Amino acid sequence: MRGKSLLTTLAKVLLTVAALYWVYRTTDVPAVLSLIRGMDLRFGLLGVLFVFFGLSLSGIRWWIFLPFKDRVSPLKAVFITLGALFYGMFLPAGAGVDAIRGYYAGLEIDSHSTSFASVFVDRMVGFLALTTIALVALLLGSAPLRPLAPLIVASFALTFFAAVVMLSRRLRHPVARLLQRWGIWGVGPKLAGFLMAFDHYRDNPGKVVAGFLLSFLMQGLLGVGAYFIGVGLHLKPPFVKTVVYTPLVNLITMLPITIGGVGLREGGFIYLLSHAVGKAGAVSMSILYYFANILAASPGFLFIWLASRNRREHQP
Repeated sequence: MRGKSLLTTLAKVLLTVAALYWVYRTTDVPAVLSLIRGMDLRFGLLGVLFVFFGLSLSGIRWWIFLPFKDRVSPLKAVFITLGALFYGMFLPAGAGVDAIRGYYAGLEIDSHSTSFASVFVDRMVGFLALTTIALVALLLGSAPLRPLAPLIVASFALTFFAAVVMLSRRLRHPVARLLQRWGIWGVGPKLAGFLMAFDHYRDNPGKVVAGFLLSFLMQGLLGVGAYFIGVGLHLKPPFVKTVVYTPLVNLITMLPITIGGVGLREGGFIYLLSHAVGKAGAVSMSILYYFANILAASPGFLFIWLASRNRREHQP
């Protein structure tokens, strides 16, 4: 297993290097550096602020899905989410983000099955919102998205179907009962507990609706952050397109291909916005948007580091 994991990580590192090589081999690098050096820091910091607000709303959305809210405050959920996202910037396509959130929330509520169910629902709802944005943009006539129409429609349909399955007792409970009888290594009961935890969301559909709607505001704030980064680069990016296309770039970077979505993020900005800001401008926006996410998520890294240190100090 370790060998397989090492090979997978190595493959993703090689793909990251290849993607970066392709992006910068076909881009005017001196022009990119010139744009970044001429950055108006006032707009850049404003962009970071909006990204921070967007990422923080991601934590609030997850908190909405968490049972036992008396044990996890909204602020703590935000800091855990920011910390997980910070680590995700350096891992394959955010790998480990969900594990970190589920682990720390599980310690707080004494139920990892429940905490990981909340993370799964949060991820599913967020992905459904992203595919909805892509589908609406496609229906409104977005030219860059037309070649991707089959993929967008299929992604939306599959995500919607997965949501229905997860929230349906009739479909989940028989599977959970079968897993309860599967005692190999104790995996069956754990998976059954995970599936049964979704009953909470079936009984509280308002949480799912609220999380879905909040996703649009969250992604909109991230898009506004990218817009101000573009303004700071003196690129005059189109506001509406930047706000709509940035979430789609976020969707692209979720593919488990490269480290932290590097290369995919640049490719997404190039494909969706280079017609408006030029290729060098799109790459510059991508680079600074990436670092804006790292900077915005850094308070969460500090929170998790301090929490881990305190936990080690108090262990017998």
